Amino acid sequence: MELLASSYWRDKELAGLQFTANRFVQREIRAHRHGGYTLSVSDTELHVRTSAGVTVVPPGALLRIGPQVWHSIKARSTPWREDAMYCSVAVARCVNPVPEADDGMHGPEPEPVSVFACEPWGREFAQCHRLLHEIADTGREDAGIAARALVRRLLAHWIPLQAGKTAESGEADDRLRRSYGLIATGFQQRLTLDDLAEAVNWHPIHLHRRFKDAWGFTPHELLVGHRIEYARDLMAGGARVTYAAHAAGFSDQSHLHKTFMSTYAVVPGEYRRLSALDALQPPAARNGIFD
Repeated sequence: MELLASSYWRDKELAGLQFTANRFVQREIRAHRHGGYTLSVSDTELHVRTSAGVTVVPPGALLRIGPQVWHSIKARSTPWREDAMYCSVAVARCVNPVPEADDGMHGPEPEPVSVFACEPWGREFAQCHRLLHEIADTGREDAGIAARALVRRLLAHWIPLQAGKTAESGEADDRLRRSYGLIATGFQQRLTLDDLAEAVNWHPIHLHRRFKDAWGFTPHELLVGHRIEYARDLMAGGARVTYAAHAAGFSDQSHLHKTFMSTYAVVPGEYRRLSALDALQPPAARNGIFD
């Protein structure tokens, strides 16, 4: 993935909340998932695909994606900008331990993907993000108190304190679950659609169609998703990029590099460096990128 600009920072005054500001040239981001909640605002219309279908996100709307939700993103136009924040429930409680009054964003079962287009949260999120980015860039703390106070006030609305749904479909039959299980446990090996189809006694075309209907992604997309996730975890533990590429099932380091960029918008070596810094944080301060 080619980037016109990319920034990553943490705010130590907000329990180590993680932020990114990216300007993308390519239109699509591969299927992936995060350990915590993702909040973002973009300057173009996005189509977010999950197992539940495609969600259209208007430009300027606040998008929330729940933990462990497989998703891919397609932008309507390029280049496009995304301002994002990654936050676990534990960190949200650290930042604002006293939940404010219920406002409709909270519920017993938060949706895997939520879009808040009518409320002012998109504008307020962008304002907080811009101020905190300016602080990270310049070191000037002039607007820091106001920006962090706004984040603390709004985080209880943005991050539901209940556990979210996962992307896994309860309606998929046993053979679909088995095929997903084969991918989840065998992604390090060479695994083809024919292999999966033979294992569950289905025709490859039939499996491909049923799998995508149930999970929202093709078998190959989730195979690559599991590989990139495993390589990410290895590098977060200190493994070298070359080792992570081969251990995760990629043909070579170049393949990992291209796939990693198109998924996380950062090169593997830089990710390894950032994750080493994140490893110094206590578990409660892990926000989702490196979980």
